[in-house]
Amino acid sequence: MSTCVSRVSRAVTGVVLAGVVLAGCSGQPAVPRGSVASCTQFGIRAIRRHVTVTTVPAACQGLSQVELNVAVGRALRTAAAGARGKVRQRELIARDSPYLAGLIHAAPAPGRPAVAAPGSGPPSPAALGLAALAAWLVTVGLGLSMMARWITRTRRHGTPPGGRGPVLNFTHLGLALTGLLGWISYLVTGLTGLAWAACGLLLPVTGLGMTLVFLAPARSPVRDQVTPRRGPALVIAAHITAASLTILLAVLAAIGSG
Repeated sequence: MSTCVSRVSRAVTGVVLAGVVLAGCSGQPAVPRGSVASCTQFGIRAIRRHVTVTTVPAACQGLSQVELNVAVGRALRTAAAGARGKVRQRELIARDSPYLAGLIHAAPAPGRPAVAAPGSGPPSPAALGLAALAAWLVTVGLGLSMMARWITRTRRHGTPPGGRGPVLNFTHLGLALTGLLGWISYLVTGLTGLAWAACGLLLPVTGLGMTLVFLAPARSPVRDQVTPRRGPALVIAAHITAASLTILLAVLAAIGSG
């Protein structure tokens, strides 16, 4: 008898627990999920009643942004379906769009990560090296033009004995060309030592160049006239400017490469 009572009591307890569990589950309100069709119908009613929607209604709950945009588009087209002509339909859609503007947002394209805009930063050592090479070539070109002018006038007026001009000119040009070759080798190989070696050659090249600029012109023994050795002032100024730019860019590139 006691065994039957215990079995009945256990059965009753199980039924009570199951009822409690079911009651607890049923006590939690289910979250309704709308559909594109119900959201479209809600949008049509809102347009016809001139109601501005500011929050997502229950008929549109659970929809993705793409589905919301589709529902809003269908509601706008349905509301303007009775109008004649495409121009009139577009006018009605533009007029009714503010009522459902709160539901429309740009949907992100799938699989396309946002790409940050590249920020502007300092130039790379490679860019500085190429810029220094361009400035160096311009400097050498201007120097060669002044050298050709000097040789032409020297032959025309005669070479002064014991003059320092030829030695300084050819030494200045030779060191400049040697430094240029060293800089080209650095750009090809990427060795920082070659960059600093080329920059080191720029020091005597600059010293010789300033000496040639301020060197007093020699006098010709034949006619006792001043032998012109200097080029036009504009060419000299351009040569000095290009040389200064070359030094600056070369040193910056060498520092960046190290």
